[in-house]
Amino acid sequence: MRGGRSALPLRVLVQRKTPEAAQATRQSLRRTAIRKGKQLDPRSLVTAGFMILAMSLPRKGYTGQTILAAYRLRWGIELAFKRLKSLLHINRLPTRTERESRSCLYAHLILALLCDDLSQDFLESSP
Repeated sequence: MRGGRSALPLRVLVQRKTPEAAQATRQSLRRTAIRKGKQLDPRSLVTAGFMILAMSLPRKGYTGQTILAAYRLRWGIELAFKRLKSLLHINRLPTRTERESRSCLYAHLILALLCDDLSQDFLESSP
């Protein structure tokens, strides 16, 4: 308890990764350590074999499978926005008012949907 506030009850969910996913994570950790010139903590190689989520959701009403499915969905959305930021620069809108920003953002999102639709058509027709 800090500053008169009670601690937030947390729930931890741990799921073992597939051997392939764990190996990919370990390789990424090794590459990052080499690139940064740092020593890799052996505990990181152990935890690379697991997906560990901490949440404040109550136990009742939320099974582990439900939480993992929601996390995967959320992660997909996060990656989509990361792509939008890097490709369409939606994180740097050249506007001054909220109304301009909203219009510009909507235009960018419509463009992203059109690009995604066109790319799907292209990928389906490509040999």
